[in-house]
Amino acid sequence: MEKGSSLGANEILELIFIYLTEISSLRNYDETIKLLANMGRALTNADRCSIWLVSDDKKTIWTKVAHGVERLTIPMGSGIVGSAIESGQKVIIEDAYKDDRFNTAIDMQTQYRTKSMLVIPMYDNDSNIIGAIQAINRRGEQDFFDKRDIDRLLLASTYAAETIIAAKLEEEITQTQREVVFTMGAIGESRSKETGNHVKRVAEYSKVLALAYGLDSKEAELLRQASPMHDIGKVAIPDNILNKPGRFNDQERAIMNRHAELGYQMIKSSSRPLLQAAAIVAYEHHEKWDGTGYPRSLAGEEIHIYGRITALADVFDALGSDRVYKKAWDDQQIFQLLRKERGKHFDPELIDLFFDNLETILEIRDTFKDSYLKDVNEDYSKEYMIKVLGAYGTKAKDCGATSFLLNKNTVIDAGNLINTLDVDSVDVETIWLTHSHLDHIVDIAYIIDNFIHLRSKSLKIVGLSETIATLKKHFFNDAIWPDFSKIHLSNGLPVIVYEECSLQKEYKLSNNETLRAFQTDHTVVSCGYVYTKNDNAILITSDTLSLDGMFNELQKDKKIKSIVVECSFPNRYKNLALESKHLTPKLLFEQLKKLKRENIRLYINHIKPMYKEEIVSEIEQNRGEFTVKILKDEDFIDFF
Repeated sequence: MEKGSSLGANEILELIFIYLTEISSLRNYDETIKLLANMGRALTNADRCSIWLVSDDKKTIWTKVAHGVERLTIPMGSGIVGSAIESGQKVIIEDAYKDDRFNTAIDMQTQYRTKSMLVIPMYDNDSNIIGAIQAINRRGEQDFFDKRDIDRLLLASTYAAETIIAAKLEEEITQTQREVVFTMGAIGESRSKETGNHVKRVAEYSKVLALAYGLDSKEAELLRQASPMHDIGKVAIPDNILNKPGRFNDQERAIMNRHAELGYQMIKSSSRPLLQAAAIVAYEHHEKWDGTGYPRSLAGEEIHIYGRITALADVFDALGSDRVYKKAWDDQQIFQLLRKERGKHFDPELIDLFFDNLETILEIRDTFKDSYLKDVNEDYSKEYMIKVLGAYGTKAKDCGATSFLLNKNTVIDAGNLINTLDVDSVDVETIWLTHSHLDHIVDIAYIIDNFIHLRSKSLKIVGLSETIATLKKHFFNDAIWPDFSKIHLSNGLPVIVYEECSLQKEYKLSNNETLRAFQTDHTVVSCGYVYTKNDNAILITSDTLSLDGMFNELQKDKKIKSIVVECSFPNRYKNLALESKHLTPKLLFEQLKKLKRENIRLYINHIKPMYKEEIVSEIEQNRGEFTVKILKDEDFIDFF
């Protein structure tokens, strides 16, 4: 058939047969889409054919295939094709330049002259538009598209839509599988209280070593995705063994060592390549090159390369990370051990490759390092965040009492440190107390009790003079709990030191952080705090009945943009709230009517968990025009 001639019925059937035969032999979705674009171009006698897809955020459309040009991306609804996608209507245009919707910028960009055009939207199985197929510039005696061309292009459009749906479904399945593997691996680590990014680092180290060893990129990527499952068997190990802060006895060690076999048994029956690889990693990452490892005492190349690589990646990262039973080693100690274990614990070739690629490995460690502040900045991309460690008015199942993490080293109140910070509580250097009630001080005892052996600095307890006196007399008094101010760390420093603070005095936490106490209204002497960072501040009232102290602070300090206010009881317990000097929703919002500033974000905490649903409902009924966020454990507060 000569270029530009019209297609007869037999030629159309022959074209369809040729293309569909070729398509049926393809297994690659991208190749199939390209072939369908070629088919659409041939069937409509078009000069070009493009397949456009709607982006996941539905803000743009982009060309999956575009004859004669590189990938194009335009805003959703832009141009004739965007209009067709937005409206869901088929479009035939004889001269694009006479249509106001046509985007001439694309022709200017591609140095092409668009004239006639045919656009057919494509749908998924739920009738949602996922893109469009577009034929441009019909060739031949008739230089515009007609209804017959629509019918012909519909065939290519239907196949293209089905291919795109299938490709997306397969990608979603694969992605889900990867996420499940990673999440399961992370669960295994989190149960043992290990570092949050441990599995990420081991995965990335494993890929670097796999490529250096000579595995192809596909297999190296498979190992990267499988290696997070190396300790999945730990989910079956009892907590009292998994998190023991000292050495195991022989019986405990035997139980702990079972996690490799248990992990293998969990996933060995899967036919999925990813889970098959994960089963190997789980089973063999504790085997040693000299045959002294477990569970099967394999030696040398009897150990699968996946197991040998993950073993090295895992040990390197574990040595460099804080754990419940040890502090991290410094790099020179780690490197010395790895060299010593060359040919014993580890494949000697892999040790050599490790040091050949040390710069890349250390870059990975730095990228995924375990730093609270780094994680906050990466996850929230904002500097002005504090973390709510405990949000409730008492301890209950899945509910922690009041505590706020201002930065890595500083907290306000200590109601819920051990459950949220765990070993990272070792980094806490100063606890500022609002008052002496148990739900605000209790975890001072437990972070010391659990991690005194890891501490190298005294824990400073700061509060009003009456609060400090109460702690000394009624809590850390050798009767209720040991007097830790008389007990010393291994370096001779006292475990606890006390410091009294004064109302309205500005205390410097760092070069750009300050804390100021103000008086609140409770059954014991109490205060709230204004935390300022650069030019932004947040006010935390703690337990109080009257909000007058808060209003005074808001009037004089325009930096305050967020406030955290308690609301402990439902309205039916008004008398109890008044007697215990706490707030109900009605008492809270009656006082907040005095709030004159409109730029304040309102956060509510200290809800008693047993009344949570009732209080939340009453807050909604009483809040008026206020926008309110109810805090929960491990929320972040943005006070920018």
